[in-house]
This record gives sequence, structure tokens and C-alpha cells, in this order.
Amino acid sequence: MKSFQPFILALVALLLQACGSDDNAEPPAELVDFTPEAIIEEQWSASPNAGIAQQYLFLEPLLLDDKMVTAGREGRIAVIDINNGVIVSELELELALSAGVGGNADLWLVASRDGEVIAIDPATKTIKWKKTVPSEVLAAPVIAGSGAGRAVIVRTVDGHALSLDFNDGSLNWSVDKVLPALTLRGMSKPVLTRDAAIIGLENGHLIALSLDQGKALWDIALSTPKGRSEIQRLVDIDGQADLYGRLLYAVGYQGRIAAIDVTTGQFAWARSFSSETGVTVDDDAVYVTDERGHIWALDRFNGATLWKQDALTARRVTRPVIYGDYLLVGDYAGVLHVLSRADGHFVAREEVGDEDNGIFIPPVVRQDKVVVSLRDGDVHAFSIDKTITTADSGNP
Repeated sequence: MKSFQPFILALVALLLQACGSDDNAEPPAELVDFTPEAIIEEQWSASPNAGIAQQYLFLEPLLLDDKMVTAGREGRIAVIDINNGVIVSELELELALSAGVGGNADLWLVASRDGEVIAIDPATKTIKWKKTVPSEVLAAPVIAGSGAGRAVIVRTVDGHALSLDFNDGSLNWSVDKVLPALTLRGMSKPVLTRDAAIIGLENGHLIALSLDQGKALWDIALSTPKGRSEIQRLVDIDGQADLYGRLLYAVGYQGRIAAIDVTTGQFAWARSFSSETGVTVDDDAVYVTDERGHIWALDRFNGATLWKQDALTARRVTRPVIYGDYLLVGDYAGVLHVLSRADGHFVAREEVGDEDNGIFIPPVVRQDKVVVSLRDGDVHAFSIDKTITTADSGNP
């Protein structure tokens, strides 16, 4: 089964993602005109040749204080100065990458299509260690703990969760979970608490594993398979969860969105929902893009709907990202959309790419910049400033 699983995952991803290739598929919504309330200005662009083309790979960048580390499917690692877009260093791994970049300023982590986790020393830009794991890794490895107790937490497509030694990649522990025969291609990164790694599984369950031994602290069903066909019964948790205090906010495909107390594994609230992209949380709201491309703001305390923006139907919209008073999303046609966090109306828009070179990874925010990565690997940084209106200036 393991040898066929990557093919099955890719096939299902194509079936579910190929909007416009099926006469019965919902056509992408045409963009509507509006009066801009903010100005988007490009600060710089860079071409590190680190793209994913049309492959279904989530090669997110690693953000450091003033640098961004990017990875391409062919193994090119590039370090970009966020202040000016200059590519300050590059590294050729000559490996087909499937995940990355994870880690921190002390260790960069990527993973290969052949099931290797690669740790890179940031100081020397050389490989520190490699570790072969049971199968392909599709989510960036994460670093847990501190000091001598640091470890690398990894997920694989065949249901393994592993803890690897920070210094040499040796195995600390491994947990194996049985997965459904058919799943979406993709997975979310583990979310870390002080004592646990919380992992969303393809069977709709969320599990908390102790960092020291991999012991299951709790296991809950966020989503339950329903329907007769295998596609109807897909309940993957592929979208990124977000931790706010002791509450974890998570969403599943064809399942539920919920707030879960990480100390007990108990639901604070839950409601029916379907998303592959995950959630973003602030003091008051949970922001999420559903499977149709509709953007929602839900009350963080009870899950009630605050507002919904449905003008981007079927445009394969990314997870929302917070930028000041705004929400940012990208779409399949390479358009960056800026929405009001207060009520979801559009305030600005920028055409960064096109239908052959869209935005697959959510925009990232660092300092006062919004950084957008396109499928071909090009990176663009923007600033967003509120337009001065007559009302703002106090003039009659």
C-alpha cells in the first residue's frame, strides 16, 4: 500500500483541485470591481528559482528576523534579505524536495520525495545530518523543546509521527497510525505546546503526543467520515491549526471547525465546516477559507458567524493571514486580495501572477511587509497603506 499511496494522494488532489477541467466543476468567480481603500506598493522582487511548477507541494518558506529561507522542488535553497530582496546565499541539495522549510535560526529542515529529512547548518550552509524516515514528508518538520532537550518532529504520509534528535537525527520515538485507503494529498504541521505535539490526521482525528516519549495524551475525532463513496468519506485535517492560549483552533475537510482545550482534549465549541487550508486566529475571531473559497470570520469564543465573504468562489483561495487591520489571501490566478478584518469587504487587490503562476502558499507577513511566493518561485514583497480619504482628513 505504501508504494501506491503517493499516486493515490496525487490523483485525489487532482480530482478535487482541478477547477475548470470538469464541465461539472464550479467555475471560478469573476472578480468584481470596488473602490480601493488601501494602496499596495511593491517594495522588491526576487527570483531564487525555487518554485513548485504545477506540482501539489506546500514548500512554505522559513521566516527569520530579517531573512527568509525558501526551497524549490529541485532542491535549491535560497536565503533572501527581507529588507531589500537580495539573495544573500544559495545551496543546491540536488534532491527532489517535498516539504520545507522548517526549523529556526539554529537549524533549517527540509524533506525529500524519497523520505529523507535533511538538516542544514545555517552558519556553514552545509548539510548537518540526513535521516531516512518511513515514507514521504509533505509538511515542514518542526523543532520542539529547548536547549539539550530539543527535537525535530516529523510526519510522514503513511501515518508515522517521529521525534528525531536535534543534533544528529537519530530516532527518539516513533508512533504509527492507520490511515484511510484514500486521502487528500497534503498535511498540516504539528502544533507544539510546552509538553506535546498536536497532530491532525487523515482519519479526522486530532492527537496529542508527549514530546518526551510519544505517548498519546488525548485523541479526539474532529471529523467523522460520512457517505458511501471513498471521496464522500474524506475527512483529512490538512489545514494548519492555530494555538491561542490553551485553546487550539482546527478545521477538517468535510467535517468540523472547533476550539479544543489542549490540556484536556475537550471541545470548547464545534460546528460543521469544510476546509483544506486551515485557520488564523486573533483576539476576537477565527478566520478560515472554506472548500468553496468563501472566507469566514467566526467568533473565537463560541464559533458564531461574524461575517462571510463569498465573492471568491472556486478561486482556490489560501488560508487568510492577518496584516494590521486587514486580512490577506491569494488565489489560483496569482491575485493578492486585501479584506477588512472588521466586516470582510474588499479594500485592495494586486495582480501578482496569473492562472499559470498562482499563489499556492499563504502570504507571509514580516515587519511592515507582505511577502508573496508564486508557483514559479518568484517572491514579491509589498507594503499596504490606508488611502487618505476626506473623512480621514477631517475636511467637510
